[in-house]
Amino acid sequence: MSRVSLIIVNWNGKEMLADCLDSLGGQSYRDFETIVVDNGSTDGSPEMLRRRADVKVVALRENRGFAGGNVAGLGAAEGDLVALLNNDTLPDRDWLKELVGAMEADDKVGTCASKLVRHDRTDILDTAGDGCVTSGKGIKIGHGEPSSGYREKRYVFGACAGAALYRRKMIEDVGFLDEDFFLDCEDTDLNFRSQLLGWKCVFVPTAVVRHRVGASVSRIGGRVVYYLSRNDEYVWVKNMPALLMLRYWHHKVIQELAAFAYFGLKKGQWAAFLKGKLDALRALPVLIRKRKGIQRGRRVSLAYLRSILTPLFRASLVKAKLKRIFE
Repeated sequence: MSRVSLIIVNWNGKEMLADCLDSLGGQSYRDFETIVVDNGSTDGSPEMLRRRADVKVVALRENRGFAGGNVAGLGAAEGDLVALLNNDTLPDRDWLKELVGAMEADDKVGTCASKLVRHDRTDILDTAGDGCVTSGKGIKIGHGEPSSGYREKRYVFGACAGAALYRRKMIEDVGFLDEDFFLDCEDTDLNFRSQLLGWKCVFVPTAVVRHRVGASVSRIGGRVVYYLSRNDEYVWVKNMPALLMLRYWHHKVIQELAAFAYFGLKKGQWAAFLKGKLDALRALPVLIRKRKGIQRGRRVSLAYLRSILTPLFRASLVKAKLKRIFE
C-alpha cells in the first residue's frame, strides 16, 4: 500500500492533465499512488487516461464538481496521507517529499499547504497558504506578491486544496470536502472545520507548485459567481460560532456589499450573485443541521479562533478590495 494517495480531479482538461501527470513522474518521493477522477469529460480525457498505466482512474458519468470528484477519489484511496492536486498545476520535483516531511515532523498538523506560484510568472505568488477573514471569507495569503517572500515554515489557517496534503486521521475526525459546495470555498469550509477541532495547518515554503491560475474554471463563466456567492454563506452558517457571528456581523455585511459591488455591478453578474444568496437561504435547514454537529464538537476557544482570523479592516485587505472594485 502506498504511503500517499494523490487525487487529481479532471473535467475537460486533457492537455493540462497530461502535463500534470507527466510532471509527477519526476517526483523525488516515490511512495504514492495517483488517482484521477474524471468528471464525465467529453474532450478525450477518458481515452487518454485509459492509455496510461501509471494512474488509477475513477470515471464518473456526470460532473460532480471539485468537491464531489475528490470525495469519489477518496473512496479509492489507500494511503494514510491524502494529497490533492489540481489538473492545472505542475509540482516541483521535491513537492511531495517536502509536504510529507512536514507532516511527519509534527503530529498536531492535519494539513500541509504548498507554495503556489503563477505558471506564467514564477516570480509572482498565487498563495502561501490560505487565511480566513472575520467575515468568514477565505483568502489567499500573499496573492500577487513576489514569490521570493514567505520563506519560513509557519502555521496558517488552512491550505488551498489545489495543492495540499491531508492526514487521513484528520479526515476521519473532521470529515472531508462537503459535496454540497460543488465548486469553490469547499477548502475554506474544510480548513474551518479542521481549526474548530484543533488541527493545525502548516505552510511548507519548499513545496512549490506552478499554477495556471483560473485555467480549470475559466470555461464556466457566470457559474463561478453563483457558487462563490452561495458558498460564502455555506461557510459562514456552518462554521462561525454564534458569539463570533454577533461580534463580526457588520464585517459580514460589509463583505457582501463589497462583493455585490464587484460581481454584481462591475462585472454585471448581479443575477448569478443574487441567485446564489437565494439558494443559500433555501438551504438553511440543511446548513443548520450540519452546523449543530460542527459547533457541538468544537474543541478550541473563541479567543484562539479570533487570533487566527484575519481582520476585515486590515489595511492591506481594504486596499486590495478597493483596487479590485475601482481599477
